[in-house]
Amino acid sequence: MQVSLDIFATSNVRLTEKGYGDEKFLALTLLARTISNFRGALLLLDNRRVIEGRIITRSCLENVFWVGSLVEEGEKFAREMLHDTMSHRQKAGQRIFASGATLGDEVEARLREWLRTNSKNFGNSKQLNPKAVADRTDIGRTYIFYEQLSSDSCHPSLDALNRHVMPHTDAEIGGVDVEPVPSARELAETLEYLSMAVMGVCVGVNQLVGGTRGGAALNALADRLSDVSNRAAASRGIESGREV
Repeated sequence: MQVSLDIFATSNVRLTEKGYGDEKFLALTLLARTISNFRGALLLLDNRRVIEGRIITRSCLENVFWVGSLVEEGEKFAREMLHDTMSHRQKAGQRIFASGATLGDEVEARLREWLRTNSKNFGNSKQLNPKAVADRTDIGRTYIFYEQLSSDSCHPSLDALNRHVMPHTDAEIGGVDVEPVPSARELAETLEYLSMAVMGVCVGVNQLVGGTRGGAALNALADRLSDVSNRAAASRGIESGREV
């Protein structure tokens, strides 16, 4: 957390003629978003809300994909971010009319004019897909963690719902657990994914803005994270052996 804040505080990024679409500026907004996500996830995990903590961790991984693409493609990906936003807005406007929603005459006229104007400039805009964005970067392999968090926490899949199923016993039929107690292993795994994601954002942003005084601590922090991850993996291997 402190390194994230230090990178933000010691960057020398200023607005250029590109305005808010400058890739360095966008990278800092992604860092700011990640800091907020990080705080939220830690609060949830401290209170053993592992499902919600994993949902926010997934958002942090998505931030990594976007930062990685800004690092590798710069202005090109920044333009794609703009086109993604405009595509979402256009489709939202079209859905309003398709739904038959009642709009005031003035509001309807303004919305139709906006759609006409923007279709000229952004008519062929495409929406960004997290997997496609991840695959364009050197960190694309981390999508497997994003996919796991999507399946077991973010979406109401059977894997996610299974947390709320009480086990069957000989004496009773299992019921629904409103407050399932997360395992220490899943809490630790979530913290590991979260740390990995935040580290990825910090490294990418620090690189994109040309290095910062705050980023000087990243190498040592990365070594610590790698050591903890290796020990966690070894511990999981021992536990799996015992289970067998």
